Amino acid sequence: MAPNLGAVDESGAEVLLDEISTPDGPFELVAHRRETVWIGIRRKGWPRVDGSATQSAIGLHTGSAEHYVEASVSIHGTWGLAYGGVSPEVERVAVRNERREVFPARIIRLPPPFEEEYRAAWGVATDCGMECELIGYDRHGRLIAPDTVRTGERRVPSAAESLELNRQHCDSGLRYYARALKTMPSIPEQAEHVGPVRNSLHALALVLAYVEGAQDEPSAMSEAREIVLRYVASD
Repeated sequence: MAPNLGAVDESGAEVLLDEISTPDGPFELVAHRRETVWIGIRRKGWPRVDGSATQSAIGLHTGSAEHYVEASVSIHGTWGLAYGGVSPEVERVAVRNERREVFPARIIRLPPPFEEEYRAAWGVATDCGMECELIGYDRHGRLIAPDTVRTGERRVPSAAESLELNRQHCDSGLRYYARALKTMPSIPEQAEHVGPVRNSLHALALVLAYVEGAQDEPSAMSEAREIVLRYVASD
């Protein structure tokens, strides 16, 4: 008998959203409301324990910041089941294991009575020794990592905007490392970090050299040295 997907229980609080095959048999995806919408999983035929509808669940919008992908994972030996909710900006989803192999996943709309713009999503990944994660893609095909804070519609910036963002990033980092380089030699405990800070300073300067117009690697290397001196002198 096919599962009664989308059917709300008598209390109006729980709905069976989907069923999926796993290496250990079928699992069910369930949503229920308790102040906020919770999306959870349970093994098919799993008896309720203490009245709980799921074995594990994640509440939408319960963190300090809202993310495009709000998900959790249940690891079962060598495979994992990632599940949660995704914002309207997410066009498709997948599950990625710790070796960065990608497995198909699916999005399921929540019933209208839930009044929730996020949709449920889940999928199975194999070869998961310790972790796997639900990832999203926007309408431009760009990856949306699980920890990406939601800022609204994801548009493609112009070349000029991208260049300015790179410049700002380099400028901020160079100022930080230049200040650190001035104070670190006077603190014996930080002496071992001077080398890595110099390397980071130079790496950012090299990127900024291209942003500022370097045409090839030799000129970028030369201009990067001047950029480092400029920032060290100005901070």
